[in-house]
Amino acid sequence: MAKHTLEVSYDYEFLLIGISSHEKDYRICWALNKKLELDLKKIESLEIKGKKQTTPSYFSFFVFDKEEDFLEYSVIANFSENKTLDSKNNSLFGATIDSNEHHSENELLIPEQKQMNYFFVVRGEVDDDEAEEIVKKIKEIDVVLTAVRIDPTQLKSKQNLIF
Repeated sequence: MAKHTLEVSYDYEFLLIGISSHEKDYRICWALNKKLELDLKKIESLEIKGKKQTTPSYFSFFVFDKEEDFLEYSVIANFSENKTLDSKNNSLFGATIDSNEHHSENELLIPEQKQMNYFFVVRGEVDDDEAEEIVKKIKEIDVVLTAVRIDPTQLKSKQNLIF
C-alpha cells in the first residue's frame, strides 16, 4: 500500500510586535484599546501542547476584528497562565520568585523572545509606514516598557503564532 504524506505550509504574513510590560494582560489591552482605538476582548485562552509536554499550557488571548478594514488584532501573553498560577501559589508560602529564573519551553509561547511579555499581532494588509506608526503609538503608552517589531519567519517557535 502506498504511503501518503500531507505537507502543510502556514502563512506567516502578519505584523508581529513584541511588548515588554510589567502590567497584567487586561491592563495592557485596555491601554491598547484606548491608544489605537480598538475593542480587544478576552476570549478562551490559547491552548498549546508540545510533543514533550504531559499537560497543555494556556496563554491569555484577546481579539478584535475590524471587519471594515479587513484587519484582525490579537494580543497574546508570552508567559503561560500555568506559570502565573504556580508563581502565585509559591509566593503564598513565602518562596521568593526570581524574575530572572530559567523558563522551560512549555511556560513560554515564544521561548526565544523571553524578554517580551505580550505579542500584538495584526493580520491583514498593513504597510511598513502603518506598522511603524503602530509601534510608535504602542511605545507611547505609559505602561509599556518597550515595543519592537519582530519578523515571525525568523522564530523557531513561529508555529505557536498560528491560531
